[in-house]
Amino acid sequence: MIDSYALFNEELDDQLFVINTFLNIIWATGFLIFWRRRQAELAYKWNTLDMELVEDTRPTYKGQLRRSPITNKYEPYYPTWKRLLFRMFVTIPMIGINIILVSCVILVIIRFQSWIDRRLKDGTLPHLMSLTELSPKILLALVTTLFSDIYKRICRWLTDRENYREQRVHDNQMIAKLFACSCVNSYFSVFYIAFFTHKYIRLSHQLVTIFVMKQFWGNVKEAIVPYIVSTTRLMVLVKMSKKEHARYAERKDLNKELKRILDVSNNSRLNSVKQQTDNHAYTRKAVDDILTDNTLNRRGSTPTFETLSLSQAEIECSQPKWPDLYDDYLEIVVQFGYIIFLSTLFPLAAFFSLLNNLLEIRTDAFKLCMIYQRPFSQRVKDIGHWQKIMEYMVMAAIIINCIFCSIRGVFRRLLPNLPFAAEIFLLVCIEHLLILLCQIIRSNVESVPYWVRVEKSKMEYRRREALKKFECDVLHQKETRSHTHNE
Repeated sequence: MIDSYALFNEELDDQLFVINTFLNIIWATGFLIFWRRRQAELAYKWNTLDMELVEDTRPTYKGQLRRSPITNKYEPYYPTWKRLLFRMFVTIPMIGINIILVSCVILVIIRFQSWIDRRLKDGTLPHLMSLTELSPKILLALVTTLFSDIYKRICRWLTDRENYREQRVHDNQMIAKLFACSCVNSYFSVFYIAFFTHKYIRLSHQLVTIFVMKQFWGNVKEAIVPYIVSTTRLMVLVKMSKKEHARYAERKDLNKELKRILDVSNNSRLNSVKQQTDNHAYTRKAVDDILTDNTLNRRGSTPTFETLSLSQAEIECSQPKWPDLYDDYLEIVVQFGYIIFLSTLFPLAAFFSLLNNLLEIRTDAFKLCMIYQRPFSQRVKDIGHWQKIMEYMVMAAIIINCIFCSIRGVFRRLLPNLPFAAEIFLLVCIEHLLILLCQIIRSNVESVPYWVRVEKSKMEYRRREALKKFECDVLHQKETRSHTHNE
């Protein structure tokens, strides 16, 4: 009875696993389609849908001056072969070394976790040492977060050295490097646990630790530390401003006295030459006394602020500038990967991602209002290269989830008489069918909503009618002028 009940639960679990995998893939495809339609609506409302961006040369672009065949002016030119050589012999080896280094560090930490688990299972560790069970997981989350910051600096340096002319190409190359490094940094440990150790409870604990520690460390790094630094700097500036305000008040009183003395001197100059001479001497003496004021000479430094207390513009100018959006986009894309890659093994991944995003919204609002300067907006029609990356991630999620079905033995239990070669063939067929289904869904759903296309057609019709009317008016004016000239 117990064996039949366990067999029934196992079969039900396998069926639910397959259904969850299928629904997860359909949801990811639908999410990207919905987002393309949503960003088309926003682009139409913000008048950026048909924007053709004509980019200027990046300010940091370097090269030899050469006459442009388009503008016939001298412009900097950087040969393509130099960029290719730098990518082949510098960029790719450095990224490869970094990936190998972080992989080795992650493997060492995972082995350390396995050693602690074995010692705890055998009972060879003391009772208090059992508290160290979470230390490798926390260490792994902190190490991956630290490597993310290091990767960003390296990728930025490599992209700057590759010297791209247009900002769009520069951003795409930066995004590609960041995502390649972040894939290994974020997914290597969880994929190793899922594919090689098959310890799914440990995988769940590792994912929970990653979500919690990354959110905590991200808030500390992005909000708390900049807020403390900005507040401290502002307090110092306000203190200096108060001191300079007091000095300004003293100097203001002295300037009023000086003006009164000079007015008296000018009025008395009309009376007599002698009185004018005396007043001139008195004035010289008063001016010398003011300019040699002991309170000013005692400081021996140039005032930082010679006006009143800090204004709102001065306070905002002292704040740091808003950083780029690479980290924000990358964080969302990595979370999207956790959901579509591992939600079949850890269904709470979506829930933790939702909590992280809710906290991130409030954190970003706090940073915008309290810490950083207000950033300058940029007109774009979509999210650019990130959309393609997420579409490729959906394709990869299909392959990974099919492999999970094979590793968990779902096909063997549902089809017990199926040979191993037939199982692999069936796995490949299902994976190709799912990819084909996603492509069919994506191609049959318009990326631009119907009402947006209608409004665009209306605008195009009005534009053509206005152009025709303008051409008719110009032609009528020419005919009128020629008729008047003939008369």
